[in-house]
Amino acid sequence: MNGAVLAIGDELICGYQLDTNSQEVSQQLALVPVDVVLHVSVGDDPAHIQAALRMALGMVDVLVVTGGLGPTEDDLTRQVIAAHFGRELIEDPEALERIRERFARRGRTMPDGNRMQAWVPAGSQIIQNNRGTAAGFYLTVEGKHIFVTPGVPYELTGMMEDFILPKLRELVGNGRTVARRLLNVYGMPESEINERIRDMMARGRNPLLGSLPHLGTITLEVVASAPTREEAEALAAADVEALRARLGAHIISENGQELPEIVAELLSERALTIATAEWGTGGLVAGRLTRVAGAGRWYRHGAVDVPALERPVETEEEAVRALAALARASTGADIGVGVGHLLVEDAQPGRRPWGSFWAAVDVQGQAVAQRFSLSGERSFLREWAADAVLGALRACLLEPR
Repeated sequence: MNGAVLAIGDELICGYQLDTNSQEVSQQLALVPVDVVLHVSVGDDPAHIQAALRMALGMVDVLVVTGGLGPTEDDLTRQVIAAHFGRELIEDPEALERIRERFARRGRTMPDGNRMQAWVPAGSQIIQNNRGTAAGFYLTVEGKHIFVTPGVPYELTGMMEDFILPKLRELVGNGRTVARRLLNVYGMPESEINERIRDMMARGRNPLLGSLPHLGTITLEVVASAPTREEAEALAAADVEALRARLGAHIISENGQELPEIVAELLSERALTIATAEWGTGGLVAGRLTRVAGAGRWYRHGAVDVPALERPVETEEEAVRALAALARASTGADIGVGVGHLLVEDAQPGRRPWGSFWAAVDVQGQAVAQRFSLSGERSFLREWAADAVLGALRACLLEPR
């Protein structure tokens, strides 16, 4: 079966809100497996919603619609879908009672406007909302399966888990199962990765292999399908082994872990503590590390826009070495990280800006410094720089001592 996601809401197409629902739905449907071939976003306009419905249903077997089930006048999804299929809207008594009970638990009376959240097209099956007020619904038309949910991500996720995924597994009914692996690759250009694994990314291949770049990390997703869990796992494992052979030590994780989590795990395993001092990255390194659960066990201190060093230095390399030593010694941490100034050259016509910076990692008095060069928009350079520092920190932690 193939599928599509239709996300509805003016806030999506005006750029005020990122459509994370389509990403979540696609990831979940792939595990059924349903092959998602289309994402569509439209505003709260009946004609545009109907046009999107016609296009999507002309291409796919399964359509998940999110958004437009609220209690306000611009929430038109249920009305448009009912009209599109020539069905009346009816009030579902159980859904209405659940909405009333939800308000009552908060000590409030249900406003009249929320009554419409219990309306569904005649002949559809209700999808109860255990995390909010608006009921979803499921209907079949000429062999097409349409699931309609609220746009609130938390509520959508609940409906996916409670109703949509079990229903789709029942519909697929061929006993196929999916195994999925996420590998993160660091320190190799995307173009070189593509050259090494081009044959493994052929369309229609099983397992399916896709890539997603983010700063200096490339995420490779392996999705294998087979009649049994054991067969799917074996197919995925064979691809992972092939990727290891082709990409080697550039694979930094095989479980989806990103650089901050990898660094945190290495620090915990080695019972080491760390402190950071940043000039050019504005606290981004500290921010990424401290977002990891349990960071308080190994993160000692972070300083941003550190004042000039008391001891004069002649070069930027000397400065970051001194900065890393200061971060370590002044906090009693085992490791100090120093990030120098980010120097950005103005872009020439038709070219992106270039930036460079020095960073140092001081492990118990032994410092390693490195100069990094990068290109991109100014807003992007600091993000990339923070990623590069974490990559260098990981490399230092992996060295035998």
